Amino acid sequence: MKQNQYLVIGGSGEAGQSAITCLKEKDPTAYIITSTTTNEPVSNADLTLFSKKAEPGFADKILADLKIHNISPNFKAIIYTPALGEVGFPIAESTPEQIKDTMAICLDPLLELEQTLKPELTVAYSAFYWLSHTLSFYGSMGVAKYKADLWALENPQKRKIIRAGTFFSKSVRGISIVLQRTMKKTNNPDLLTLKRRYEDSGQKFMDFFLSYAWEHEKEAFQSQFETPYRPTERKDLSRGLLLALESNAPIVTVLGDWSFEETELPQVPAWFKQF
Repeated sequence: MKQNQYLVIGGSGEAGQSAITCLKEKDPTAYIITSTTTNEPVSNADLTLFSKKAEPGFADKILADLKIHNISPNFKAIIYTPALGEVGFPIAESTPEQIKDTMAICLDPLLELEQTLKPELTVAYSAFYWLSHTLSFYGSMGVAKYKADLWALENPQKRKIIRAGTFFSKSVRGISIVLQRTMKKTNNPDLLTLKRRYEDSGQKFMDFFLSYAWEHEKEAFQSQFETPYRPTERKDLSRGLLLALESNAPIVTVLGDWSFEETELPQVPAWFKQF
């Protein structure tokens, strides 16, 4: 029996670990290769490629490492998790340079991997970048997520997006730190509202930030479901990947207990088209 190969980019993070868990459960004999910028082997992976930072030329570096290990790339799927970009300001205010720098991590290496390694399926992660609260602070990351959606919609048989609700991760913690700093000097009305809400909450900012995001997610989607809203957890991301691997839709969403598919771009402000 043929052993399926999977490549998980960024295997040590929350999304990466959830992906490895899903793949091991779905396909116990699978050979899972992962990349990391940490110094420790990634838990539950069969092979870890170290010091592999998502940047230009990334796919060639992965290919060279595979050759060192005498592995011929024949991937059932590539799961791409890196997400790093400038945040803490409205998406609409993103500059061309900020967008370029963010795309160089969040999307460009994914396109390289797809073209160089030619997997059967390529999977990336997105967010609810068009909701009112996210529009005010997601910065150039919002543009990258929008572009990723467009990428998936171009070829839904070969490309998938997993859209997940807000959950605690290093990435979310990083956003909250930047946002807390930005709020001290902003004139943006949405961020000023967020600042006022925080000051009245009596919470630590990380706790407030998560609650604020969950409140907006519930407000946006609860009317579509009978089951009550709950915050998203790592296990839900595993469910999201399983859905993506089996679905015909280009975008699958997991939000707590809720799951749904999307076949077109969400209703985003018209100014997104300028990017």
